[in-house]
Amino acid sequence: MIFRLVIVTTLPCMLLGGVSPLRAGGIEFNRDVRPILSENCFYCHGQDPKTREADLRLDEHEGATRDLGGYAAIVPGKPEESEILKRMMAHDKADLMPPPESNRKVSTEQLEVVKQWIAEGAHYEKHWAYLTPKRAELPEVGKDDWSRHNLDRWVLARLEKEGLAPSKEASPSTWLRRVSLDLTGLPVEPRELEAFEEQVRQHGEGAYEEAVNRLLDSPHFGERMAIDWLDAARYADSHGFNNDGLRTMWRWRDWVIDAFNANLPYDQFITEQLAGDLLPKPTLEQRIATGFSRNHVINSEGGIIDEEYRVEYVADRVRTTSTAWLGLTMECSRCHDHKYDAVTQKDYFQLFAFFNSVPEHGEDGRIANAVPQIPAPTKLQQTLMTKQQAELAKLDAALAPMLADQMDDEERLSRIAEEAARVKETLKMVVLLPDGVDGVVGNGMVLKAEVPAPRIAAKALDFKSESGLSLSFWLKPDAANGRDVPLLSALDYSGSPAASGYGRGQELRLIDGELEWRASSRLPVYAMVVRTEGASIKPGVWRQVVVSIAHGIKAEKVRIFVDGLELPMVVRYDGLPAPIDNREFLVGADNGKEGARWVGELDELGVIAKPLGGDEVMQLFLANALPLAGKFAAEEWAKGWRHRALLSDDELTKALVARRKAVWEAHLATRRGLPNSMVMVELPEPRPTFVLDRGMYDAPTERVEPGVPEGLITPWPEGAPRNRLGLAKWFTQPRHPLTARVVVNRFWAQLFGVGIVKTLEDFGSQSEWPSHPELLDLLARDFVDGGWDVKGLFKAMVLSSTYRQSSEVKAELVARDPENRLLARGPRVRLPAEVIRDQALAVSGLLVPKIGGPSVYPYQPDKLYDGVVVGTAYPGSRWEQGTGEDLYRRSLYTFWKRTVTHPAMLTLDAPDREFCSVRRSRTNTPLQALLLWNEPGYLEAARHLAGRMIKEGGVDDQARLRFGFQLVTGREGEDAEVRVVYATLEKLREQFAGAPQDAEAFLKVGSSPQDESISKPELAAMMGVASMLLNLDETITNN
Repeated sequence: MIFRLVIVTTLPCMLLGGVSPLRAGGIEFNRDVRPILSENCFYCHGQDPKTREADLRLDEHEGATRDLGGYAAIVPGKPEESEILKRMMAHDKADLMPPPESNRKVSTEQLEVVKQWIAEGAHYEKHWAYLTPKRAELPEVGKDDWSRHNLDRWVLARLEKEGLAPSKEASPSTWLRRVSLDLTGLPVEPRELEAFEEQVRQHGEGAYEEAVNRLLDSPHFGERMAIDWLDAARYADSHGFNNDGLRTMWRWRDWVIDAFNANLPYDQFITEQLAGDLLPKPTLEQRIATGFSRNHVINSEGGIIDEEYRVEYVADRVRTTSTAWLGLTMECSRCHDHKYDAVTQKDYFQLFAFFNSVPEHGEDGRIANAVPQIPAPTKLQQTLMTKQQAELAKLDAALAPMLADQMDDEERLSRIAEEAARVKETLKMVVLLPDGVDGVVGNGMVLKAEVPAPRIAAKALDFKSESGLSLSFWLKPDAANGRDVPLLSALDYSGSPAASGYGRGQELRLIDGELEWRASSRLPVYAMVVRTEGASIKPGVWRQVVVSIAHGIKAEKVRIFVDGLELPMVVRYDGLPAPIDNREFLVGADNGKEGARWVGELDELGVIAKPLGGDEVMQLFLANALPLAGKFAAEEWAKGWRHRALLSDDELTKALVARRKAVWEAHLATRRGLPNSMVMVELPEPRPTFVLDRGMYDAPTERVEPGVPEGLITPWPEGAPRNRLGLAKWFTQPRHPLTARVVVNRFWAQLFGVGIVKTLEDFGSQSEWPSHPELLDLLARDFVDGGWDVKGLFKAMVLSSTYRQSSEVKAELVARDPENRLLARGPRVRLPAEVIRDQALAVSGLLVPKIGGPSVYPYQPDKLYDGVVVGTAYPGSRWEQGTGEDLYRRSLYTFWKRTVTHPAMLTLDAPDREFCSVRRSRTNTPLQALLLWNEPGYLEAARHLAGRMIKEGGVDDQARLRFGFQLVTGREGEDAEVRVVYATLEKLREQFAGAPQDAEAFLKVGSSPQDESISKPELAAMMGVASMLLNLDETITNN
């Protein structure tokens, strides 16, 4: 609102009279006044000096009460002299505040609140969310025997203050269904409900605690908890934007599930996701956890400005981190100071600086993960590799003395060499360099920096051949080489790095003694780059190299061998979009403006028109290595080659050698098949961060260092580094006012449908006042002081009397409290999209309860992607429907495509996860009913549910229908309900008996086999009833 400095001398009598008893207990600024001023005044009279009107601040006491030339906006204790009230009641539109053009208006009740507040002294308070949570003294209550936990005392106190009473306790079976859906996302079987009722009769309260412990120990707890966190962390299986290509981040998703199942303390949950890579000696899982900050959308559209989108990714991290753990709209400060909260643009970019030093690119991810990424083996793969490495070590230990004890046997060596030469001859290698100096074979040449680099014609190396190829050569580097030099290069380094064709081609480089193969459409991101581990190529020593390349564009198609042995490799990039045209190669040089030269000797450089396997490479090596070793028999390297050959031929050792070879090849194959995951990595030198004018990537102004709004929230922890690890320490220090409040509020909303603070995403000045502020602080304080124990917090909440109330709705209570903010009844909340589907699969018996793994492709409408998804066949641009158990996995494993979210999820209010979302909308539309009636997965579930009702429900229709009711709702149907459903069943029987072809067609929905032991008309009729039961409001609602 714009405060014009014009005095209004008349005011309605209602404001000049005595103070009305609007708030008998007194006005609280944060609860009663701040929301009014924030909504109507702070935009123009808040903390942002760039938009502040009339040089007047109303968000702080000093500014609001200062002398404006004989008058003040607020005169404490004197509402009749306070200019703010005069303006709010002005009749002249030129003087009225807020101005009419703002479309805001202060209500009569709000005016009374402001008036009473000024009359009581106009006391300002720091916003409640920025004060450290403290346990208040428990309130006195009249019905003290109702409370089971301290949280109940605060709920009961508020109810008694409002003249209300708690609802009766829900039945044990109702509570068990409710808590099972809340903690695991899965329903309870009828036999479990009956058993629990009996346990309660026998053991009372202990039965409830035992049930909660069992649910919290279930591996499905982590799955249910992950659903909400995946929304907040904007997890998806595709990159978003126009191309929306495939990414593989499911290892991060599985880390989340495991973290909740292991009850990882929440401060550690935050730390590992923010800065797991910066922990001392980080584990693989801790590095995978940092994928939280890489879940953002990534653009691979050609022609974009790289830096523009890189900045957008950093901005997304700021938005997500601040929303998820601060509950603040920090993104509002990107372009200017925050209009409502005391967060400056400088504060924003200081937080931005923590996330600004990732070695990433704005354009990336067209066909695979964007860098940086790491191999992310599953636990099973880790176990397998550990076993393989242990066996290799055992075999090496056994072979070592045998290798040392080998005696030179020239006859055997000659035979081995002859066989190797015979195999080499069959490979039909084409030598690419002319005969030259003596080397290993005599086809070599000396490469010198001052001599023009030899060239190999493009037609000599056909990398587009469907048969693949292998490059083979011997090399002996000089000591004068730099750390990064080209061996063979057809990459185009000419022109600008921003050009679309920069870096196109193939190349083999020697970098710090390791071999790196590059195939690139455009460097650096649209490339396949792999580097060996353990090559250790040193100056002055002859080594044989074979690069075996199968047809294809993925890194797994490349294998590199040194001295006959395949080496493990690190995949640095795996984003080559298409095969590269053949180009002329330079030998020992590249075409860069200041390109380095490789100097040394090369020999036997040749090409073989197929990718070689391990046995063939070894024979190729031995064919040249043994004659060379014979010339230098006294050299240690020569002895090693000869003895290794003899070891493979020795009757006493060949079995061990063969076993080692098999285990090694299996180990390498395992490594080639590992999933990757995008992670956080820090640049060696931090990237400078600047305040960006209007948030624009190309408008840097003042340089800033990493920092946080210490004055507003809490000081930086003493001794903490100014990096993401320090930021995690700042978030998790016990005195932090926001972190625990924000988290426990979301957990509360997960159970009760709405948070104690309704605005889960915003705890700032524009947030809603907590319905139970002392309760929120109690939960936050208990959470932190109890070791950030997530399971402990949920246990306390679900065992509380508040949670255990019946959710029965009374008309007068709905009129009084439609959202159940006062908690006078138990929660009644529509289930999340994922849980609705999972419940249908579970009650039908179709659910496959496997935990984790790659995302799956259940039923989805044909041609859904047509006209929406990019036409190019990038990975992830086609929906290849799964088969077998993949059709029946839990819904959080469904492939999540950002541009076309699965309709079964989207229709039931799941977000597209383009950005962080901590509060799902909850709608009620005809489309949702149509989905549950017609979607193949739900119809298939209805078919199997019908089979269960017929086979497990009893011998008569009444029993079967009651069993079906109990399966889907947790209770047996009442007589009137059963009569209605029975009438429907009879009609369907009649219809399907008269039209068996309709029954046949109805039963064909879905991929699972039909139960041939039940007549088709009977099964189809019961399937129709089962479909109706799955669509009941009570079925899809947690009551």
